Amino acid sequence: METTKENPQIFYGWYLVGVSLISGAFQTGIGIWGVSVFVSPMEDELGWSRTSFMVALSIRTALTGLLSPVVGPWRDTKNGPRALMLVGSIILGISLIALKYVDSLWQFYLFFGVFGSIGALGAGGILTQTILPKWFIRKRGRALGIASMGGGTGPLIFPIAILGLITWLGWRDAWLFLGVLALVLLVPLSFLVKTRPEDMGLLPDGVAEMPPEPATRTNNVQTSRRSGREFSFSGKQALGTPAFWLIIFAFALGGLGQQGFQANWIPYLEGKGFSTSTATLAISVYGVCSVSARIIWGTLADKKSIRHLIVIQSLLTAISVLVLIYVVGPFMLFFFVIFFGLTMGGSFILRPLIVANYFGREHIGAITGYMRPFQGLTGAIGPMAVAIAYDAQGSYFLSFVAVMIGYAFTGAVIMLAAPPKIPVESAEEAPESREPSG
Repeated sequence: METTKENPQIFYGWYLVGVSLISGAFQTGIGIWGVSVFVSPMEDELGWSRTSFMVALSIRTALTGLLSPVVGPWRDTKNGPRALMLVGSIILGISLIALKYVDSLWQFYLFFGVFGSIGALGAGGILTQTILPKWFIRKRGRALGIASMGGGTGPLIFPIAILGLITWLGWRDAWLFLGVLALVLLVPLSFLVKTRPEDMGLLPDGVAEMPPEPATRTNNVQTSRRSGREFSFSGKQALGTPAFWLIIFAFALGGLGQQGFQANWIPYLEGKGFSTSTATLAISVYGVCSVSARIIWGTLADKKSIRHLIVIQSLLTAISVLVLIYVVGPFMLFFFVIFFGLTMGGSFILRPLIVANYFGREHIGAITGYMRPFQGLTGAIGPMAVAIAYDAQGSYFLSFVAVMIGYAFTGAVIMLAAPPKIPVESAEEAPESREPSG
């Protein structure tokens, strides 16, 4: 374990890993996987179409992306992340409780879509993507790998748990239960959030002091990061690099599939003749594999090229989608969820890692905020496109093929995104810049 001035055994950054793990489980467990279990009972009682239901998910994703550039810089301030998580957790819990009382689509769009997006801005991925990279440099892959396992427990725990709640209490009281649980767990955890180790008189990774500067200076960000120091790009400097725009384009392609694709698994499998219980069990198996894969991919990312790992992960994920398209019988279904979990699980750790590793930790909140609108736009299109295709054709075939192509092109574009060079105007000051002041 790392040694710090505050605690001789446990570096505070690892507590934040735990907070991120729990928060991320709620974010994906309810925002993506949990909502899929509510599709059939809410459609049956309220008479909504599949497209109408999925519009709420599109609103949630789009607003999260559009508001990110405004919120992003706050995530780099001393108290901003704590305040964002506190407010976001409260809004998330109240919005889930309010879903108990919905009777019309506009109410569902307001509580799940609008207020749900505000909650998502404060809780969930905010820690993994923007806070933890500030606390770790050399052990960043391992830390983010563990933290992102929280998102993996979403499909592992929530579908089966929510199905049980709906069976026991009905879908309305199931929403109420989830809202109360979010308030009880996430609000207290928000008070533990600290933006940077320097705010507590600590250093990244819990080291007693930064390692000595390499004998020869390099303008390669990956080499400087391995030394335990890294250059931090400002938002303006990041915008001027080809890597920034290639990463945005690649992740936007992947975003076309992720939201609409996974949220439609249960209704898709039900249409294929699988029972709801079998479909939810399959999602839980996916969750186990996804959780297991994240720490593996994260550990590899500390040793191997992050760009090449994303290429491999994206291409394997595309192949796994092909298996789902032609799934027949339980054996093939569980082969798919294992394969998809081991490959797709890597994206949740590798995507935030490449941004942090390429552009540094000091302005990561602002930089990810600039990226999110593009990802949010395609992520919002995904659920509606999949649902519209289903309502029009009675089939998910074409939309799932598009998802497969999107993942394949994600890998192809990332291959072009070479690590950025330290800006010329900052090269002479690079040694100092790699160790940001408190």
